[in-house]
Amino acid sequence: MNTLELFEFPNFKGESVSLDRDNSDLSTVHFLQKAQSLKVHEDPWTVFSNVNYHYTGNFECFSEGHYPSIPSWANKISSARLVKGGLYQPKITLYEHVCYGGRSVYLENAENELRSSRLANMTSSHKDVSGAWILYSGEYYKGDRMVTVAGEDLSNYHSYGWGDKVNSLKPITPE
Repeated sequence: MNTLELFEFPNFKGESVSLDRDNSDLSTVHFLQKAQSLKVHEDPWTVFSNVNYHYTGNFECFSEGHYPSIPSWANKISSARLVKGGLYQPKITLYEHVCYGGRSVYLENAENELRSSRLANMTSSHKDVSGAWILYSGEYYKGDRMVTVAGEDLSNYHSYGWGDKVNSLKPITPE
């Protein structure tokens, strides 16, 4: 079963919590910014430094495995999302307008600039996501970042302050 186990101390010691679905605010399970080690079973999980996932803060994707120490993430994990289906065969469809309107582009690979697809600074929604993707406000993977994971359709980037900002994007690849 796809689970993320978070532990209070290194080497899987202390209190723990097991997640089997996305959690936008770990305070709901009394584990906000408490984890110092973790275990991932089956599909990867993306953890975030802020609540509500990818809209602000930092993030990192952890593949299946045991992580007895997570120094760069110790006491920082605030929310977590399952990457259903894993990181293989990534795909995403970007749309020019909100609610999946206007021009669209289907991608399976990184795009260091969206000018060739004529969607640079024009993307306002996406759907049909598999894997996990990082969207950037600047070309060549620079600027503000937002992450999206398998199964997430966003019909209006403007609601998250991302309307007409995307200029490059790339899938998160397995390590």
